[in-house]
Parts: sequence; C-alpha cells; structure tokens
Amino acid sequence: MLDTATQKSFAKRFALVRKLEKEKLLSSEEKACSDIRQAGKNSFFEYENSTYFVNDINRYEETSDDFRTLQGYFIYELTCTCIETGRTVYFEWEKDDELEIAMTVENLSFRDLSDDEGQPIDEDDLDQIADDRDIIMAGKEQFIYEDDWACVYHGQERQEKVYMYEFENKTHTRFLTIEEWQGSGRDKYRIYISVPVDPDSLTLISRTDT
Repeated sequence: MLDTATQKSFAKRFALVRKLEKEKLLSSEEKACSDIRQAGKNSFFEYENSTYFVNDINRYEETSDDFRTLQGYFIYELTCTCIETGRTVYFEWEKDDELEIAMTVENLSFRDLSDDEGQPIDEDDLDQIADDRDIIMAGKEQFIYEDDWACVYHGQERQEKVYMYEFENKTHTRFLTIEEWQGSGRDKYRIYISVPVDPDSLTLISRTDT
C-alpha cells in the first residue's frame, strides 16, 4: 500500500504526462534546431535520461548596484517537474557569447556554510566576503568568490529586487549561489548549488501551448 504522499506524487505526474499531446511533439528535424530557449510553459524536454515538464518561466534582469537602472541582460529560470521522480528542479539559462545552462542540484541554508577556517557565516558577512573575494565552505567543499550583482526578478505576479553572490569550485564544475531577496520589508535568502549543463545534451520534445 502506497503512502499518501507517494500516491499524490504519482497522481501529479500522471496528470502532467497527459499534457504531452501527440500534435505538440517535435519532429527529429525540429528537435535538432531547438534548444532550451524554445522551451515554454507546459512544454517537455529530456536531459540525462529524465523527462522534465516546464511549470513556469521567470526572468532575472541585471541592474545597477542600486537597482535603479535596468541593464537589459536576462537570466531565465525554468521551474520544472521531473516526471520520473516528481522532484522540482530549476534550470537557468543565459546567452552572452554562448548559451550557458545550469541545473540546481542541492538547496542549502546558512547552517551548511562556513568560512575557510570553519567558522559559521551568516547574511551579515556577505558584503565583506564579496569585498575580500573570499572563500565559502559548503560542508567540506570549497567555493571561491566569482561575482556579485544586483537584479530585478520578473515573476508572473510580482517583481522583486534580488542581490546575487556567486561562487564556484576550483574545477568550475559546481556553483554556489546566495540570493538575497529584498522584498516584503525584510531580506530573505535562497542558497543553492548548481552544475553546468551541456546545451547539446538537453532535447526539447514538445512545443508550448502558445
């Protein structure tokens, strides 16, 4: 007998699978000419033997440090459900000189972080860490300062100021991001580790509803 949570997960995933309609499937030629940039809400794509359904798409737009001037550079965030596991997975993509994609693999909190001497850190330390281009430890893994920048999050129902602190490991294969959300009268934080995704290894399999 399946527990209630598992039953709900199966029901949710079956409902999503039913959205994969035959007339929306891409041909082999269309797949070859498509990438994550053509993935829209309610579309499906494959990555590393898993199938993902796109629940939502939102944007981060870079701004000046005081949030007053929009820079016109966007990072797109796809909130997806993995059909095989039911997990919510975030994919982000941006296009500068080339298309770059990252997938979130782990969510953290400040309890999981420390400086390179093993001392705990919190939100009050972030600006000094950025100024000193310092190191953050997530468990035993070392992440080196890469960048910090301001942006505006363009969601479906709201816009909100976000300040980003970005770090990466020595091999550039894992990224640590700390997002400082500056809405609702107080700062909130989202901390996560992501990994790069080869754009050629992700295959769009259906078009969006629009």
